[in-house]
Amino acid sequence: MLVQVNRISIYQNAKFLAVIYIPIGLIYSLIGIGFLLSGLDYLRFTGIVFLLGPVWLSGLVLVGHVIMATIYNFIASKMGGVEFELTELPENKEVPKDNFGD
Repeated sequence: MLVQVNRISIYQNAKFLAVIYIPIGLIYSLIGIGFLLSGLDYLRFTGIVFLLGPVWLSGLVLVGHVIMATIYNFIASKMGGVEFELTELPENKEVPKDNFGD
């Protein structure tokens, strides 16, 4: 079965990705706390920027996705979206395993 993605939901996907990136931003926060606790003046600004990592990282991902999804939707409306082929399996049949780990 050949299917085509004609449109990407901009705001729902952007919200989802922004939330997914919060834990990654928390890693930045831990590094920022280390910088702030070091007591070195030249690391103070960097520590504050890293401490706010969840906010700015999620914001950048949200804005980046909105831009990319808008571009994709425009191009897909002019020349068609990404196509891929799906194979429908019967419910009682086992899904074949890949050989990538062997």
